[in-house]
Amino acid sequence: MFRMSALWFLVVGLSTFVFSAAAAQVETFETGKTPLAEIHVATTGSDTVGNGTPGSPDASIGRAVQDAAPGTAIRVSPGTYAGGTFVESLSGTAANPIWIGGVPGQAKPIIDGADTGLHFSEVRYLVLHDLVVQNAVVNGINTDDGANYADPEATRQVVFRDLEVHDIGGTGNQDCLKLSGVDDFWVLDSSFARCGGGSSG
Repeated sequence: MFRMSALWFLVVGLSTFVFSAAAAQVETFETGKTPLAEIHVATTGSDTVGNGTPGSPDASIGRAVQDAAPGTAIRVSPGTYAGGTFVESLSGTAANPIWIGGVPGQAKPIIDGADTGLHFSEVRYLVLHDLVVQNAVVNGINTDDGANYADPEATRQVVFRDLEVHDIGGTGNQDCLKLSGVDDFWVLDSSFARCGGGSSG
């Protein structure tokens, strides 16, 4: 289990890193919580006419987060989605987090390509779960404080659960999971493989 208060953290390297913490036994702010609402994302959806319902889903996480309030679960259906999503200033609460991830009981959706697969900045009480991130050039998942160094609340309380991040970058400083200025986070039951060439973490 990783629960840390840290200024910076990254997982990279040629090896495979597997964090298995028996997640059901690890309590986080999401323990015992259930979503109050759902926003659905699918490869067949639309970011212009979709409304986030199962019958009319959005096409991207980037569109779905625009309507996400505390207590919302963004349910991403199986399929392959383009990387490069940037999410800023997304905040749940201790009582009502925000979830972004695959649909329970279904195959994990794949976030493929771009410089960074998923980038989160100044987020709080967020659960990122059940996703595959692959083939990004610089970082698989990047979470940071938006250079708001002096504010310990800038980015905090983030759970990374049941993620697979692999084949990121090449021989340089490219990261599977890069955390900068993140306080209070958990990395649970996730695997990281073939990211960068520095073998640091």
